[in-house]
Amino acid sequence: MTALGQSRLRAFTLALGALVPGRDAFAAPPTPVEAAERAAQAALALMPTQPAAALAEARRALSLTSDFEPTAFVRAGRKGEVVEDEYIAAREAYRAHRARLYEAVGLCLAASGDGVAALRYLRRATDLDPSAERATGLARTLLVQGRGRESLLVLESAIGPEPLAGDNLALLEQAVDLVGLPSVQGEIDRIRLRAVKGAEPRDGPFPFPPSLRLSTSPIFRLDDAPVNILYQAEGSCRACSADLGELKRIVKPPARVLLLPESLEHDRALRQVVDLYRYGWPLLLGRDLAGALGLAPRSVLVTARGGWVGVVLPAEWRESLTATLALLGRSDLPETVPRTRWNHVKPLRGVAGERPPGLLPEGIAPGEDMAVPPEFAAAVEGYRAGRFAEALRLFDDVANKGDGFLLPPEARLNRALCLAGLSRREEARRLLLKTGDSRFQEDVDRALEAVASPRR
Repeated sequence: MTALGQSRLRAFTLALGALVPGRDAFAAPPTPVEAAERAAQAALALMPTQPAAALAEARRALSLTSDFEPTAFVRAGRKGEVVEDEYIAAREAYRAHRARLYEAVGLCLAASGDGVAALRYLRRATDLDPSAERATGLARTLLVQGRGRESLLVLESAIGPEPLAGDNLALLEQAVDLVGLPSVQGEIDRIRLRAVKGAEPRDGPFPFPPSLRLSTSPIFRLDDAPVNILYQAEGSCRACSADLGELKRIVKPPARVLLLPESLEHDRALRQVVDLYRYGWPLLLGRDLAGALGLAPRSVLVTARGGWVGVVLPAEWRESLTATLALLGRSDLPETVPRTRWNHVKPLRGVAGERPPGLLPEGIAPGEDMAVPPEFAAAVEGYRAGRFAEALRLFDDVANKGDGFLLPPEARLNRALCLAGLSRREEARRLLLKTGDSRFQEDVDRALEAVASPRR
């Protein structure tokens, strides 16, 4: 978060000083925050039987606290507090509160059959206050729309060291099948492996060259062991004694150790170490094996799940190998790999899926996705041409549709920019001052400083 705008911080400081400690919470009427959260709960209760009424109530709840009042989220009377820190804490509490209201609107929209709009509100709820439960609702909505890759990305946040909750595991299975991946457990492993230092997950099947064999057998099958540890030796084998000693200490049956010489012509030193210490591990022999697998000297490739899951650990892998073997020894679900809906294509990694676009060059907040309605495009064009009244009207028309393309905080930012263009700077300042749940919050703060500064 950038430094708070002077106008915003000054207003909060004055309001904080005006608070009277000791308010009788039992005698006072419900605050807007309490009323909004009660309305959101009532909407969710109505949703199964009266989806239209539930949606109306959820929208009403969201409107009750559209203005960010930081004093509603702090307690007065404490000494020695830094005002700016207190303000930041108030904003975080406000964003968590607003997440519950956006979630209620999104769930009610989904129950009403408007999945596109539901996705926009649910995504905002998840962005404001991420949780496994919110990831579940967002992933379910994405799956209904056939957006399996995005649902996988959302469900990643629910994958941790503990077993997945029932709903999230079922949703993950649906997403994996929709995308055409070979294994659900493999996706869980891949996310958990991020916690292992230096680990580089690899997707199977692996590109082993033809005519691959073991030094002890003309036949090599990866699935002859539940876990395989492939050690890539360096040509001189100077570190082989120490590395193989660590492998002997760490790796226990039924896991299997396989040794890869640097090349078929440079395996003598490795064989000597194996014979000297009587390890009994076979060498894996194949033309340009290290190049095909992309292994650096002294690195380790661990394969599991019948060769469909792998991870490369760089040299100095002693601690990371122990953690990796423990992780790959777990099972979250019974599964036959590859799954019947596997698409026989190498998984495409690093694709973020569709995310809301960024701020426009003029500082205008865009919509929540790339499907831009003509009214919004016309509003942007009008703003760029200096027709601020026209742009203001069109931005308001887009926001008032309630479909979530332009969510309330972004609508406020655009409205404030138009008001500033019309020299209604005080109105613009008030709008920005009370905006606290935007996905462009730092830009809102910068716009507030610009609007509040004396005009040159």
